[in-house]
Amino acid sequence: MHDTMTNLMAKYDQAIAELLPSRKFFFQSSKGAHYARGWVQYNFHALWNKSNVTAASPVAYDLRHHYAISNINSWIDDGFEFSDKLQHLSKSMGHRSIESTRYYYSIVPRLAYTLKDKTEIGFNLIVPEVSDDEDQ
Repeated sequence: MHDTMTNLMAKYDQAIAELLPSRKFFFQSSKGAHYARGWVQYNFHALWNKSNVTAASPVAYDLRHHYAISNINSWIDDGFEFSDKLQHLSKSMGHRSIESTRYYYSIVPRLAYTLKDKTEIGFNLIVPEVSDDEDQ
């Protein structure tokens, strides 16, 4: 995350911790649960329509995609390691597996090879290939 967002999130965390010290979720609903997809979509569209006059109609998921791709693109010249930045990105997005995060790049064909080149060696060290002829 950008430093300005990190600072904003830290302020939010501190303020909400005073109101809900035993909260289970970072952004917790009034019912003590996470916000449902429908709530996010409804509020995203309400805010988008209030703030924009364009005919475009993005969905909240577009922001997640942009977040993932923008982060990965910023690493291209960094020589990043698979187990470092991609792991952190995956966790920040709430993914259970690295493959879920790598998926964002697979839907951008010309960039999928870049991510694969940058991460395949590290990934193969962590998750070795299993041959089809091994006994189970």
